[in-house]
Amino acid sequence: HYIVCGVGRTGIHVIDELVAVGEAVVAVDANDSVLDELRSRGVLAVTGDATEDDVLERAGLRRAKGVVATLDDDKTNMFVVVTARQINPRARIVVKAVSPSAAEKLRRAGADSVVAPNFIGGMRIASELLRPHVVRFLDEMLRDKEARLRIEEATVGGDAILVGKTLREANLRETAGVEVLAIRSPDGQVAYVPDLDTRIAAAQTIIALGRPDQIAKLRDLVGHSGATAHSSA
Repeated sequence: HYIVCGVGRTGIHVIDELVAVGEAVVAVDANDSVLDELRSRGVLAVTGDATEDDVLERAGLRRAKGVVATLDDDKTNMFVVVTARQINPRARIVVKAVSPSAAEKLRRAGADSVVAPNFIGGMRIASELLRPHVVRFLDEMLRDKEARLRIEEATVGGDAILVGKTLREANLRETAGVEVLAIRSPDGQVAYVPDLDTRIAAAQTIIALGRPDQIAKLRDLVGHSGATAHSSA
């Protein structure tokens, strides 16, 4: 499951997306009235201060695949990051940076990824100006309740049946129903819209477009092991 600390203007969207793709979520917030609305939707919730060890323990931190910190200030988010990293070294931790200058400190504290909403907002505004049809396509894709299309990733396991096969041989569009958009190698190199003669190798990450059930099938085929492990880089 994933733990979302802070059910504010950012956290609620994180929870909505995780629920939309079928992931188990535990919300943590000090405001019980906010959590009651989530509980009415079937979302598990823990009332309390997310910076306290016992609160995160009640949220199942030791078993969590990932932790999101979207609280209102960088210092509080940093406390969550440090606690989460100490208790569960394997969890993927993503944190909101209120101030862009805090991003590097949050990474050093143990965050795998730092998201600055102000920067993302600025990029979105620029995209609306320069490529409105692309933005509209992505928005409609995310909001379409019937199609439920998502761009997702699947990491290839060492004993996967597809290791050594080409994309042509694997025929993932037929076998899983997905469109392969890119393949990232373990060294970080990315092949966008890869050639059909590209061979699938262990530890590669396949980035594909598909419905949640199709992505699940892709992950089964490639022996996907879940969230990316923490890196100190």
